[in-house]
Amino acid sequence: MSCYFEIETKPDNLSQVTDILYKNDTVTQIYRVTGRDKLHVHAVASSSDEMELFLHNVIDTLPGIVSCSCNTILSRIKDIKGLRL
Repeated sequence: MSCYFEIETKPDNLSQVTDILYKNDTVTQIYRVTGRDKLHVHAVASSSDEMELFLHNVIDTLPGIVSCSCNTILSRIKDIKGLRL
């Protein structure tokens, strides 16, 4: 199961949130995006139960979250690896 999250934090918590997510094995990609202290985060779990645990134990406990949305990726239409951003 593959999901992506749009996470906005309080300015003082962005670094801490980034560190927590970086150390988590379920998280596969982290991007800093435009806007106030926002991250775009991809996570891959082996099942919906594992993703639910990740949401409950990690995402829901992140400090200083202003907003968070989650979307499930249904299919990859085009996925080019190795492009420079």
